[in-house]
Amino acid sequence: MNETGPDRLRVLVTGVLLALGTLLFRLPAFLNSDAADSDITVVGLQAWHLARWERSLLLWGTNYQGITASLAALVLQTLLPVRPSLALLLSSVLGHVVLVLSLFGVLRRVLPLALAVLAAGCVAVCPEPLNYLTYSAFRIWSFALVFLGLYLAERAAGEFRPRWHMLFAGLAGFAVGMGYYSDLFAMQFLPGLVLYLLWWTWGAARKPRWLALGAVVAGFLVGSIPRFRAHMKPPALSELSLEQLKQVWPLFWEQCLPYVTGAKLFSSLDGFHRPEVRPEGFWFVLMVLGLGTFLLLALAGGLIALLPIADRTARRLAWCGAGWMGVSLIGFLFTGRAVDVMSARYLVPVLLGFPLMAAPVLDRLVRSGRTAVGVALVLLVMAHFGVAGWRGYGGWVDGALPHVTRYGTGADEQALLEELQKRGVEAATGDYWAAYRLTFLWKEQLLMPPSYGSERYEPYQRKFAAARRKALIFFPAIPVTSFKEPESWEERFRSEGRPYERVTVGPYTALIIQ
Repeated sequence: MNETGPDRLRVLVTGVLLALGTLLFRLPAFLNSDAADSDITVVGLQAWHLARWERSLLLWGTNYQGITASLAALVLQTLLPVRPSLALLLSSVLGHVVLVLSLFGVLRRVLPLALAVLAAGCVAVCPEPLNYLTYSAFRIWSFALVFLGLYLAERAAGEFRPRWHMLFAGLAGFAVGMGYYSDLFAMQFLPGLVLYLLWWTWGAARKPRWLALGAVVAGFLVGSIPRFRAHMKPPALSELSLEQLKQVWPLFWEQCLPYVTGAKLFSSLDGFHRPEVRPEGFWFVLMVLGLGTFLLLALAGGLIALLPIADRTARRLAWCGAGWMGVSLIGFLFTGRAVDVMSARYLVPVLLGFPLMAAPVLDRLVRSGRTAVGVALVLLVMAHFGVAGWRGYGGWVDGALPHVTRYGTGADEQALLEELQKRGVEAATGDYWAAYRLTFLWKEQLLMPPSYGSERYEPYQRKFAAARRKALIFFPAIPVTSFKEPESWEERFRSEGRPYERVTVGPYTALIIQ
């Protein structure tokens, strides 16, 4: 939809408010930014090394993620006078803001302002599996670039000047190529984007159609150059197997699908354990209504997209969203990569594709004069997602209010650093889930590579090996680890006649050895 004058200003103000709402919904995470885990803080650590001109096209310790998130973290850490953990989270949430605003811009092509902002709001506020990726710094930028590509493609579709049409088409392909480089997870989006592209090119005049298609492909190839140079290899189709279905189905049906849609909550109190929290009373009613409306809009939108009774743009968006949802479900059920409740993150395209799937039915409601009905339906879904996402913060919220935890402020971690430095400790080791987090919170003043598990940055290990005085760090909140309690290690040191010193700070225990 095209706006001029006051209407354009209204859209701009609405977009700003939508961005602010996206940021405010992450307030519990911002207040507890020092609780960021090792997977997340690796991004911040690499950002510091990129600032020292350390060259790499891959995120530390992976062969399937690029350095887009680390570059975003570097920019925010450089520009903002805030503590590093907060800048790291802000750099990730900024990617989600780009995603939400791109989605809003796409939906404005087919829906009035109120419906477009509410449908985009269903992604701005969202259940924990997607929300976690929003503030976790290492994946959301790949999604944001895909949505930016979709927005640029829609800009190209509405552009009648050939040069601008071609430019936006090329930039759309480039954004998607960069998104795929940022994280090979974006492979799930490619089939839906191909369906979208077929609809998109078919609506143009013959010559611009094929020229625009060439511009998209060329842009995608240019955006993929970092992926080619990094020798990233996506999962093979041979991973798909019917044998996986029987094994994965219980996890999918009983935990992951309900979790990603907000039907079940697995809220964490300490960042590790995620007991199930069942909705009760009013929240149960809201969950039933919101989830029912979610299914209604998605299914109805998919059916209408098959018929020539809705706006053509709305139909091609629905085909794109359907591709995202379908590939996500197939990949989850038939690859065997899902192992626990946190594997629900592999299903987030189901949430990201929903507003696109709902576009045709919302378009029909508007055309039949029932805009208010569409607003009410989308509000139900948004309210359900918002409550599920907010309650999904677990110990970071107390009812409706954000709650600051001691673990989230990093107070014990800084006290531990001081005690270790007083005793001349030069390096430490422990479980993976403590190692990189503490190294980041300590700003590399004292390095702590993991004793076992994923090795994300081998030079840390070399510095640990060269240290004369070391510490073993134990943290009892980690569920399964040999660095949970120190007693067995102490017994071993005593039997070997090896001297050590025990230091306890908050929940942490350190055994200092030569």
